[in-house]
Amino acid sequence: MKKTLFFGLLLFTIGYGIMAQDGQAEGPERQNQMNLEQLLKDALTIHIQARLFHDVQNVVWQSDVEKLTIPGRSVTINMQNEQAKLSMHFTPYRKTQGGLILVAQSEIWLRVPAEGDQKENLRYFTSMRSIPLDYNEIIYFYPLGKLEDMDNPDQIHIEMALDIRPYAESASAASADGQN
Repeated sequence: MKKTLFFGLLLFTIGYGIMAQDGQAEGPERQNQMNLEQLLKDALTIHIQARLFHDVQNVVWQSDVEKLTIPGRSVTINMQNEQAKLSMHFTPYRKTQGGLILVAQSEIWLRVPAEGDQKENLRYFTSMRSIPLDYNEIIYFYPLGKLEDMDNPDQIHIEMALDIRPYAESASAASADGQN
C-alpha cells in the first residue's frame, strides 16, 4: 500500500512538473511574441539623404540611408576624410499630443593646417537642436550651418534631408511595392 501510494504520488508529481514546464514554455514564448509585436508597433524608420558639396555646384559625396530605430534610441551617421570627421546623431521622441521631436546633434573635428610657426591643430565643434516634426515631413539639417558665401569655391557644405515614419507604414509600403 505504501509503495502504491508512493508511486502514485511520484507519478502525480512528475506529471504535474511536466505540465508546469509546458505551461511555462508557452508563457515566455507568448510574452516574447507580444513584446516583439509592441516593439514593431513602436519602431520608426528614419530615411536620411546626405550630400557633401565642395562648392554650390559640385556634389563630392552623397548617401541615401534608411535605418530602423525606436523612440529614444539614436541613429548615427559618420562622414570622414583627411581634413574632417563628422558624426551626426538623430534621436526621435514621440510627443504625447502626436508627432515627434527630433534631437539632432552634430560633432565635427577639423584639422587646421599649420601656419607660420604654429603647429597643426585639431578643432572640435558641436551643436544640438530639437526639431518638432510630423510623420513623413521632410526636414533639412545643415551640420556645418547654411551656406552663406555662395561665391567661395573652397567652402564645404553638408545638407541632410530626413523624414521619419512608423515602421509598420514603411513595411506595408515595401510589401505593396514588392507585389507590383
